[in-house]
Amino acid sequence: MASSKKKEDSDYVEFFKDMVKNWKILLPCLFIAGVVGVFVALWIRPVYKVDALLQIETKNNKNMGMMAGLGSLFATASPAETEIELIMSRQIIGEAVEKMHLQYDAEPLNKLDRLLHREGRMEVHQFEVPWSKLPAEEMGKPWFAVAKDSVTFDLLDHNGKKVLTGTPGQTYRTPYAGDTVSFSVYSMEVQPGQKFAITKKNRLNAIGSFKGAFSVKEKGKKTGILEFSYQDIYPDRATTILNEIATTYLRQNVEQRNAEAQKTLEFLEKQLPEVKAQMDSSLLKFNTYRNKVGSVDINAETRIVLENRTKLQQDLLALQQKKQSAIRLFQPEHPTIKTLEEQEATLKRELAANSSATKKLPATQQEVLKLTNEVETSKILYTTMLNNIQQLKLVSAGEVGSVRIIDFAEQVNKPSKPNKKIIVLIALVIGFAFGAALVLLKSKLSNGVRDAHFIERETGFSVYAKVPKGNPNGTKGTRPLAVVEPDDVAVESLRALRSSLEFSMSEGSKPIIGVSGLIPGVGKSFISVNLAALYAGLGKKVLLIDADLRKGRLHKEFGIKRGNGLSQILLGEATASDVVKPTEVDNLFIMQCGNVPPNPSELLGSHHFTSLISSMESDYDLIIIDTPPIMLVTDAALACRVASQIVMVIEYNRHSIDAIQDGMNQLLKGNSTAHASFVINKYEHGHSDGYGYKYGKY
Repeated sequence: MASSKKKEDSDYVEFFKDMVKNWKILLPCLFIAGVVGVFVALWIRPVYKVDALLQIETKNNKNMGMMAGLGSLFATASPAETEIELIMSRQIIGEAVEKMHLQYDAEPLNKLDRLLHREGRMEVHQFEVPWSKLPAEEMGKPWFAVAKDSVTFDLLDHNGKKVLTGTPGQTYRTPYAGDTVSFSVYSMEVQPGQKFAITKKNRLNAIGSFKGAFSVKEKGKKTGILEFSYQDIYPDRATTILNEIATTYLRQNVEQRNAEAQKTLEFLEKQLPEVKAQMDSSLLKFNTYRNKVGSVDINAETRIVLENRTKLQQDLLALQQKKQSAIRLFQPEHPTIKTLEEQEATLKRELAANSSATKKLPATQQEVLKLTNEVETSKILYTTMLNNIQQLKLVSAGEVGSVRIIDFAEQVNKPSKPNKKIIVLIALVIGFAFGAALVLLKSKLSNGVRDAHFIERETGFSVYAKVPKGNPNGTKGTRPLAVVEPDDVAVESLRALRSSLEFSMSEGSKPIIGVSGLIPGVGKSFISVNLAALYAGLGKKVLLIDADLRKGRLHKEFGIKRGNGLSQILLGEATASDVVKPTEVDNLFIMQCGNVPPNPSELLGSHHFTSLISSMESDYDLIIIDTPPIMLVTDAALACRVASQIVMVIEYNRHSIDAIQDGMNQLLKGNSTAHASFVINKYEHGHSDGYGYKYGKY
C-alpha cells in the first residue's frame, strides 16, 4: 500500500516536471485560453433574475364566519405540483406572452457594441408582415430597424429596402407586397446608426422561449408557497413580465372559483322553489291530519324516536353534501370517498332501525310522527339551501380565490450571470488541460526511454552515468570542459563514469575504451573528449583516437588542422609518430581521423588496425576510441573489436528500448568479451544534485 502511494506521488512529481519542462507549450495554451475566457465573459450579455412569492391556500375556511358552511364545498386540496403545472400551462403563459408582446424580438447586431456592453434597446409591440404574399424562400427572414437618432428609426425589409420611417409610441401601417405591414415600437434606447434584427415567433415558439427563462418551485415541502423566477437581459422588463404572470394566474384562479360558485348558485336557485313547495305540502298535510284527529298527546318515547330520526336525517344530508364535494377532488377509489360511503351506510342502517322502532308505536302516533318528521326535514333542507345561496352570493361578489401574492417582483441591479471569474477560470483550466494533453502527446510520440533502471532491467547492462543537458561541444575553445570548468555538474557525472569504468576493469589489463552512440548528435564525442581529459588529469598518458573515418571531428575540438590521421596509417601512407599530436591538456594526445578513405569499413576491420592498437598499448596508459554511430554503419562494431570496455552513449528520452538493445547487440557482435555499459547524455532533472549544483545549460 505504501509503495503504491509512493509510486502515485512519483507520477505526480514526474507530471509536474514535464509541465515545467514544456512551459513553452503550456504557457501559450494558458494565454490563449485566458484571452478566449475574457472574450466570452465580455461577449455574454448580463442576465438579471427576479422572483416573486405566491401562497396557495388549501382551504377556504379563512373567510367570513357566515361562509364557513361552504368550506367543504369549495375546499382546494390540490398539491403544489398540480398548481405548478397549471401555472406552466399555455393558458397562463400564453396570455402573458401576448400581453407583453414577447413574440416580437429586436436583436442588436453590432458586435463591438455587444463586446463593450453598450448595445441599444428596442421594444417592439407589433410586427405584422403579409408573409403569404412573399416567396417561400423569403418567409420568416428577419427585417431590420436602424436608429437615425434617439427618437427616429427606419424600418427595412429582409432585402434592406426601406419600408417606413417612424418614432416610438406610434403604430404604422404601410402598403407592402399588395397588402399591409403593421409595425409599432413602444420604446427605444439607442445611439444613431445602431441596427436591430426584427423577428416574430409563432405563439408556441414564444411560449417555449419564455419557459426557458421562467421557473416555478415550491419553497420547502408542503408549504404551499410558490416561488416564481424569471431571467431577462433587461431587469425592468423581467420585473414587469413576472408580475404580469403572477397577476394573470391570480385573476384566472379567482375567475375559475367564482365561475364554480356561480354554477352552484344557479343550481340551488332552480331547486329552491321545489324545496319550498315540498315544505309547504308537508306542513299542510300535518295541519290537516291534526284537525282531523284533534289534539294528540305525544309521549316521551315518541318524542325521543322523533328527535333521533330528525338528527339522523340531518347528519345523512350533511354527509351526502360532504361526499359530493370530495367526489370533485378525488377518484371514487380514494380512501376519503370510501370512508364517507361507509359512514353513509351506517347512518342509513340507523335510520332503518329507527323506522322499526316507529312501527311499534300506536297508529295515530306513528302518523303524527311521520308527518312531523317530514315537516322538520323539509324546513331544515329549505333553511340550509337559503343559507348556502346567501353565502354563494357573497363568494361571487367578493372575488374569493385560493391564491394570494405575498411578494411582487422587484427590479434588481446586479446580474445573476454570467460569473466572469468562473468563466475565465474554466477557460484557464481547459487551456491547461489542452496544454497538458499536448505535452503528454509529445512525450508519447517521442517514444523515448528516460528511466535508467528500465534500461538496466531490459538490457542487462549498467548505466554508469547520467550526464545533464549542457554544452553540446566537448571543449570550450581548444580545451575540454573538464579542464575549463572542473566543477561543472556534467563533469561530475563524467567523473562517476570514470570511477565506474576503473572498478570494472580487470586487474593488470591495459584499458582500451570504445565509445559509440546510436545515432548522430547524441554527444558521444563530448563524452570521449572529456573522459579522456579526466583520465589525463589523474596523470595517466591517454591517447584519444578518432575512428570515425567518414565524418570525424575531434581535431576541431582541440583546434587542430585536419591532416593525416588514422586512415593514412591504415593505408600505409603515414606512421603513428607522424599522426599522434599533443593537446593543450597535459598527458592527453590525439590521433585524428585523417582524410576520408574509399573503404573505411575494410580499414577498421583489417588486421592492420588490430596490430596498430596492440603496438600502441605499451606507449599509453589508456586508449579511448571514438567510433561512428552504430545504427548507421558497421564501423563502430569493427573498431570496438579491440576494446576491453565498450561505452554506448544514448540520449535521454530519444531512443526506444528496442533500438537501444539492437545497438548494443551490434557493438558486441565482434567482441563478446568486452565489458559494456551505458551513458545517458542530455539528462533532464528537476532538482539540485548532491553537490549543490543546479542542472542547467553549459
